Amino acid sequence: MSATPRRRRTLVVSAVVALTLGAGTAAVADGLLGSPAPTPTADTPTTAAPSDSAPPSETRAGDAAADASAPAAASTRTAAARVAPDTYRLRNAGSHQCVDVPDASKANGTKLQQWGCTDDAAWQQFRVTADGDGTYRLVAAHSDQCVDLPGATGEAGTALQQWGCTPRQKQQQWKLEPTGGGYQVISAASGQCATVAAGGSGAAVVQKPCSDAASHRWDLELVASGGDGGGDGGGDTGNDGDEQCDPCTVAADGTGKYRTVQAAVDAVPADNGAEQVISIKPGTYRERVVVDKPNVSLVGGGASPSDVTIVEGVSAGEGGSHRDSATVLVQGPDFRADNLTITNDHDEAESPEGNQALALYLDADRAVIDDARILADQDTLMVGDPARAYVTDSYVEGTVDFIYGGGTAVFDRSTIHEKRETGGPITAASTPADQKYGFLFYRSTITGTGDGVTQLGRPWRPDASVVYRESDLSATVKAAEPWTNMSDNSWTNARYAEYKNTGAGATVNDNRPQLSDAEAAEHTPENYLAGSDGWNPVTAGGNDDGGSDAGSGDGEWSDVADGYAQGTTGGADGETVTASTYADLEKYVTAPEPYVVRVEGTLEADEMGKELKVTSNKTIIGAGDSGELVGGGFFLGEDTENVIIRNLTIRDTRMPQDDPDDKEFDYDAIQMDGATNVWIDHNRLVRMNDGLIDNRHNTTNVTVSWNEIAEDNKAFGIGWTEDLVTEITIHHNWIHDNNQRNPSIDNVAKAHLYNNLMENLGSYGNLARGGSKVVIENSYYDGVPRPFDRQDDAALTERGSIVVDSPGGQNTGGTTFDPKADYDYTLDPAADVPAIVKGGAGPQASITAG
Repeated sequence: MSATPRRRRTLVVSAVVALTLGAGTAAVADGLLGSPAPTPTADTPTTAAPSDSAPPSETRAGDAAADASAPAAASTRTAAARVAPDTYRLRNAGSHQCVDVPDASKANGTKLQQWGCTDDAAWQQFRVTADGDGTYRLVAAHSDQCVDLPGATGEAGTALQQWGCTPRQKQQQWKLEPTGGGYQVISAASGQCATVAAGGSGAAVVQKPCSDAASHRWDLELVASGGDGGGDGGGDTGNDGDEQCDPCTVAADGTGKYRTVQAAVDAVPADNGAEQVISIKPGTYRERVVVDKPNVSLVGGGASPSDVTIVEGVSAGEGGSHRDSATVLVQGPDFRADNLTITNDHDEAESPEGNQALALYLDADRAVIDDARILADQDTLMVGDPARAYVTDSYVEGTVDFIYGGGTAVFDRSTIHEKRETGGPITAASTPADQKYGFLFYRSTITGTGDGVTQLGRPWRPDASVVYRESDLSATVKAAEPWTNMSDNSWTNARYAEYKNTGAGATVNDNRPQLSDAEAAEHTPENYLAGSDGWNPVTAGGNDDGGSDAGSGDGEWSDVADGYAQGTTGGADGETVTASTYADLEKYVTAPEPYVVRVEGTLEADEMGKELKVTSNKTIIGAGDSGELVGGGFFLGEDTENVIIRNLTIRDTRMPQDDPDDKEFDYDAIQMDGATNVWIDHNRLVRMNDGLIDNRHNTTNVTVSWNEIAEDNKAFGIGWTEDLVTEITIHHNWIHDNNQRNPSIDNVAKAHLYNNLMENLGSYGNLARGGSKVVIENSYYDGVPRPFDRQDDAALTERGSIVVDSPGGQNTGGTTFDPKADYDYTLDPAADVPAIVKGGAGPQASITAG
């Protein structure tokens, strides 16, 4: 198997800016104000609500209907606030909630609290004003009162309040000390730091002796310039570009500065010289968007691209041309679309004339499309002659010629889907003869509704240039003749080629020109996109910029097992085979020989709850992100060793008559009884009867990484033994919407849990039992009763985690172990875990068995 690329999904929007506080004062720090942090739910105070704030003209036909349920290129990211003087929200780096004046009170003595950060809420906005000697006053924007330490007391735990401002009064003077990407807010009177008391929304803002704890650090997030902070941002108040769109938030429900995306674009200055991020809150925005300004970025604020949808349904016949049918038309250079869906839901069956109905028309240079879904009925994505585009980790769907145009585009680690059962060409490139490069599909996945019906392309201009390299071509590709003619343009005269493709639709014959190794060296994303200005979004976007070990940072999804499963190779020494039926799957995974078994499509168990008995030296891996086992699971017995289960969805053996205890039908996703060397990686395990993973009877040398483990009663149990043998690593998993065992860890010699995201759990989170020794590091708990807990005989060490709205538990103690003595690993910051894990957990289209 070859390593496949991946990267962390944390996005920092702000430039490095020095904050100047008041005329004539020095900059507080050289650095980024507002460190990347997950955006909490926008709770509001108890009674106060936030304010609103030129190719050939040949027509190409095709058919099929847009499918809004297309797979999402999931991911979520976080963004630092944009920074400029003078009015800020203060977001706590530990809880990620903001300093808040309860009920928007204007009364003296009102105690400050933390609350979910709300855009344009004046009661969460504070003007920072120089007060001499390197100190500052923090003035509440809605009340003009100052953050005050009652009586200038030195008593730790004293709650801060608002009070009428008095210049140079010690109890209202604060020092801002840069630390860890944010600031300590230190009382000039007591020398103690502002922090938050234990608890969630409504917890008091207090002073305590300063420490390095995240809860003692604050991110200063700009909300206004010159700063009245009035919070009146509402509605569709777009302008002619005379004032900056800052903050630039869009929300259909009125909680952003703008209600429509176009209004936000209109507010960007026409000569905009720096990146302007338009943050779009989850929702559906039915509108046509024309981006005619440079440096505009549309960034979805949901957990996945499907949470933010920009949609229109205009056809070329209705709009007048395919250009005028586009839901989003980009005419400004340096455009970016990130974590959202752009779709045209026109049904071509309703209009026999002018059927072209574009989702996205890129008619400007240097565009980046990242973690997006681009969907339409027929034509989907047009790359105009002047454009260079980098499309990465995205999903593009259409029917005939649905990726077309004369520009240069690289599709990296993306899924391209032909939705019509009768197929059609994917591309209709119109590359000019004097242009060296056209379309490059690199490390991508080609899928389709029908088998043997999809062509890789046809030439709209005679010199069309299209290359597919190192991509997974499914059975939808017409293997014998993957290229076809268009009018008088013959594919044999076009610049068409392939290189080292894999999958059921990949083969070599006289109709499939192949690049030599020397030629392939010319056909790289960097070469395609460099142009005359050396543009390189491949590196700038984060393909190669380092990160934590074993794939938790930027770089590639490693195909090497880490943690206690290190050395596990699965079926690497055997043949690679494809299981496209359940019978095939059973034959290969139970065979004595080593195999890499590619699971293609949805395979249904021939008996509800059947667990296939996996033998040693097997890799069971989904082909792209669509490999599924439904109604059954896998069993690894005492003599089984060296197994990899990867990139699969295993789901749905729920037995309603066995609710709520799941004791009658033991239908697990993965059950292991005495197995050794097992790597469970990038799977989605959901809705099974009894358990999702049972690690039992001394099963050891196990790593469970980057999985979504969800929607179950008993999610993940480890133990069922009196021995202290098991060693297990559990990292970067998204464990959510379960009841118990998340996991339950009973009599485990060494359990190392790090960078896991735990959300919305029932009875408890991570529980150490028996003689277990458990180390938990930099995880994130949100809505988890007893987030980490231990029984009397167990030992549990926890460090660096973030706990939000998770009462009880947090019980540590006893002597554990040092995981770094056993293997190398690098921790991601706990604050980044929600974005990183949601962006990378579960099956990935880019992970293949090659």
